[in-house]
Amino acid sequence: MISSSDRAPSSARTGGVSSWPLLLGALCVVVLVAPWLVWRGIAWSEQKAYAQLAATGSSRLTLYGAALHSELDKTRNIPLVLAGDPQLIDFLVAAGGTGGSPRAEDIDRRLQGLSEALGISAIYLLDSHGTTLAASNWTEGAGSFVGQNFAFRPYFLAAMEGRDGRYFALGTTSNLPGYYIALPVRRGGRIVGAVVVKTTMDDLEHGWSGGGEKVFVTDRHGIVFLSNEPRWRFGSLAPLDPELRHRIGESRQYGDAPLAPLGLVVGTRLVSLDGQTYVMVSRPLVDGEGWTLHVLLDVAASHARARDLGLLVAAGLLLALLAAGFFLQRARMVRGYTRDLERRVDQRTVALVETNHRLEAEVVERGRAEEELKAKQEELVQATKLAALGQMSAGMAHEVNQPLAAIRSFADNAVTLLDLGRTEQVRDNLAEIAGLTERMARITGQLKQFARKSSGAAEPVAVGAVVEGALSLLAGRLRAEGVDVRWTSPSADLKVWGDEVRLQQVLINLFRNALDAMRKTPSRRLELALAVEAETIRLDVRDSGPGIPEDALPRLFEPFFTTKAAGEGMGLGLSISDGIVREFGGQLSAANAADGGAVFTLQLRRAGLS
Repeated sequence: MISSSDRAPSSARTGGVSSWPLLLGALCVVVLVAPWLVWRGIAWSEQKAYAQLAATGSSRLTLYGAALHSELDKTRNIPLVLAGDPQLIDFLVAAGGTGGSPRAEDIDRRLQGLSEALGISAIYLLDSHGTTLAASNWTEGAGSFVGQNFAFRPYFLAAMEGRDGRYFALGTTSNLPGYYIALPVRRGGRIVGAVVVKTTMDDLEHGWSGGGEKVFVTDRHGIVFLSNEPRWRFGSLAPLDPELRHRIGESRQYGDAPLAPLGLVVGTRLVSLDGQTYVMVSRPLVDGEGWTLHVLLDVAASHARARDLGLLVAAGLLLALLAAGFFLQRARMVRGYTRDLERRVDQRTVALVETNHRLEAEVVERGRAEEELKAKQEELVQATKLAALGQMSAGMAHEVNQPLAAIRSFADNAVTLLDLGRTEQVRDNLAEIAGLTERMARITGQLKQFARKSSGAAEPVAVGAVVEGALSLLAGRLRAEGVDVRWTSPSADLKVWGDEVRLQQVLINLFRNALDAMRKTPSRRLELALAVEAETIRLDVRDSGPGIPEDALPRLFEPFFTTKAAGEGMGLGLSISDGIVREFGGQLSAANAADGGAVFTLQLRRAGLS
């Protein structure tokens, strides 16, 4: 007879023998699957990291592209204003000036002053053959552009064809890189030369260096011409065709730069350059001709995170192996070691749980850090958007503040009239408010058109409505400063050719200048006199101020010339007003009245003639 004590060891031995092959098989499976799981964990982490880098690069592309566009946009209006300057046009038409003539020296000094005031690398004037007649760097001796011929430059050829010439190149004289903008100078429909503005991109490239990424811009041939990595500049993404290299060399676009390939190796999702691996994100630019902006983001940190995840997977597998060892040990030593084995298992389990908790906490902390990084990036993008919105709002405030003040006045008046029960007058005020809001929309539309170098077509406009509208926009200031306005509105049938909003802009500018001139005058009077002639209508705007200095009269409509104190104006108001009037076939002139004060005469073509 076998006692229970005799059967227990037998049962234990039987259970141990039967479970041993299963545990050994499970151990073999874990050992074989472990490398594949580690590899898959690392690959998954890397793919996710690459996708995040690509998304980050896309948002950075937007920021860097906006910065480049803003840098180029700062100087686009300067050659446009200078191309219509009468003094420069007369100088080119004469075509007899040389770098040593007194007249050319006056132009040189003027261009030099503009270049220094606006922070521009160079401004120069070319005749129709491409020879430089005047330049802002005329005092630099051998480095001066005066006398140099740039007929081979594409920007000059474009200007001679009547187009805007935009070109990035190394200077043939200074050997310094820059962005060139050239516009044709016309007299009577004939192109008599070109005005060229050159700006450097040093500040832009320096600003790119603070982002932590590698940033560069390539032209349509794949040649790097802007980069925050100086050793990549003037290298090519791929070997250049000999014929293309010869054409680029003849244009002297990049001087004597070798244009050697950078050695960029492009993979499925990554690129390699200078022994480092990056995620590259690229986007074509609206600026330039075939320009492309590239951002390279280093993947070293991503690889480190992938390795960390691989270690985490390996640690998990190690835990599984240890657990399997526990079960195997328990199966082999059921008898005699039960209590000791349970104690060891408890101790080991506690250690494993603590290790697992630490690993989980590390994973949670890493996820939180990634979320914080993403939130900071979103804040940066939002801050950039708000900064751009602030710049646009500041640019619109000058033209919109007056209608807004008038709307507020009409609205306040409407409240008072409502309290008095005078609904008809309230309706009139609301109609005025509706008209002002419509005028504000038209003003903003005209400002947008002016920025794009476009204007509304000329049409018959009532002179009285234009003057009344301009006076209403300044009514608050006229009352506040006690100005006596003398004006008799003509018949509504009296019309001129023009655009109502743009003509109001001219009148508002003249009225504001008159108010500024009368600021220290005890008796302030603004007189508007209308004279109808055979084919024109003349409007005289006269103030009771001190008048215009005699030496300033010949230069009054020159761009950037002003008699106001520093910081009160850029000297573009009268120049732009003169351009608007000329566009409608009219003329704007200035003089001093015999008995004091300034008189601005606006002469426009009369509309409605048979």
